[in-house]
This record gives sequence, C-alpha cells and structure tokens, in this order.
Amino acid sequence: MPTVESTTAARTEGAETARRALRLIEAVVTAGAPVGLADLADRTGLSKSTCYRLVRVLQDELYLDRAESGGYRIGSRLVGVAAAVLPQADRYAAARPMLRRLADATGETATLHVRSGHRGVLILGVESADQVLRRAATIGESTWLGSGSSGRSILAWLPAAEAEPVIATDDDPPGLRAALTEVRAAGYAVSFGANHPGVHGIAAPVLSSFDRAAATEPLSVAVSGPAARWTEQRMREFAGQLLRTCAELSVLFEHDAPVPGAPDRKEST
Repeated sequence: MPTVESTTAARTEGAETARRALRLIEAVVTAGAPVGLADLADRTGLSKSTCYRLVRVLQDELYLDRAESGGYRIGSRLVGVAAAVLPQADRYAAARPMLRRLADATGETATLHVRSGHRGVLILGVESADQVLRRAATIGESTWLGSGSSGRSILAWLPAAEAEPVIATDDDPPGLRAALTEVRAAGYAVSFGANHPGVHGIAAPVLSSFDRAAATEPLSVAVSGPAARWTEQRMREFAGQLLRTCAELSVLFEHDAPVPGAPDRKEST
C-alpha cells in the first residue's frame, strides 16, 4: 500500500514535470523562430535528455511541431487553444452564431480555419445536431494548405510569395497551381476525401483576413460531411450561402472593425 510520503512525492514529481513542459512551450513561443534542442536546454535550464523526452510528448499531443528547417515551433493544438484567448477572441465568439446558421441550414459541420505556416488549423467548429453520423470538429486539428477545401481556399488567395513555398512542396506543383486557379474562379474550393476518407468538403475564404493589417492570419470557412450525404451537387447548392457567411465574417474580421461587446468608439471619446 502506498505511503503518504510516496504519494506526495509522486504528486510533486508530476507537478515538476508539468512545470518543465510549460517552460518548454514558453521557450518555443517566445523564440520567434524554430528553436533547436540545445537552445531549448539553455533557455529552460533543463538537460538535453529531459528536453528531448518532454518535447516528444508535446509533439505527440500537437502542442509543438518539428519545423522543416530544423528545430521546434508551436503546434496546431496550441494555435487552436490560443485562439480562444488572443485579441480576436471576441470576434471568434461572434462568429459562432454565423457558423451555427450554416450548420443548421446544411445539416453538416461548419468550421473556421486559420493559416499557421504551411498548414491550416481548425479553431472553431459547430456540428449539426440533426445528424447522428457527422464530421467531428476537432479544435487544433491541422492539415497541409495544399490538401482539402479549407486549406486550398486559403492558399488560393495568398500572395504568390507566400503561396509558392507551399505549392513547391506538392508532388505536382503545376497541377496544384491549375487547381488553385479554378478555386479563385469559382470563389470556393471543394474536396472529396482529401484529408479524411469518406468526407467531402466545401470551403471559401474570409477575404478581409488576408489584409496584412488584420490582427489575424488568413481564415477560411468549411462545411463538411459524409460523402454519401454531402455530395458534390449538395455542396454546390449551398455554395451561395457559404459565400454569404464568409462575406458576413469578412465584415466582422476587417481591420479596425468594431469588436463585439467593446465600448463604442464615439461613446468612449
């Protein structure tokens, strides 16, 4: 039977492990660029072996990610969690009813995605209550921008200098460029099992969020569901409503737009 002393020691050890993990996350966040293992050890005062062990766990949980150039950067789950406490939090809260209307109208799952480097991260999701079988919205889930409707609807509207490094990593860059041209012509992207087998999706950009003065990275809205139900015909039938929702969100996220719940500028002067 465990003694009081052994139980207390275990709890203390668990707390210390948590503190070390938080210090690692803080070190990566404040670095401003991917940071290597040796640098992380110096920044946190931990041994390289301890850093490596904790970093592996944080990678598995998607709080950290391995950068293509080497070193570690913030992961998709951390981006998703951070969205709830960033300056845009009030706007994200105001966006939820718009996604709810879209989910209710389509009977499918509506999600909001933000660009993070070469990937798109799901930061807000509303699932239809009408369907037992539906696409689950997992906050922090990330996918490569060149794959799937949510990512391509961001990639298609990025400046060439930002889009080309992503496109260059595709197996068929010319084919992806042609596909993105079609996305821009239509105003939205559709995908068929690109990231999740058996799931179709349609997505469009929140255009104001591509403004370099905006306080957020580029955003897109997607509606996704089971392939047997959310067919190409049904997706395209709801394309107009998706674009109207994105237009509403574009007003919400445009630079210097009033923040919902904040005091009116005229009243505060």
